Amino acid sequence: MYSQIQESYQKMIDSNSVTAEQKAIAQNEITKINNQKNAIMIAENLIKTKGFKNVVILINGENVNVIVASEELQSTDVAQIQNIISRELQAQIENIHIANR
Repeated sequence: MYSQIQESYQKMIDSNSVTAEQKAIAQNEITKINNQKNAIMIAENLIKTKGFKNVVILINGENVNVIVASEELQSTDVAQIQNIISRELQAQIENIHIANR
């Protein structure tokens, strides 16, 4: 999904029919997407260092859904994951939803 969006913005930047202002907006959006992708990757890796083998993070507006491969989640696990997500993705604790599979 991110790649498709970035590709669309890149086409705008490369186009001769787009204004300089529109190109600047497109470049800014590409930067935001890259920053979010990097933050997600860092958060996933930090969660993996806590002993979880698989982690998926999905962002929908202000809500962040985290799915971890684990039979059971202890309250300390949830707190650690919330801390990582809050710090790396600047998400509010009440908007972080954690599930195990």
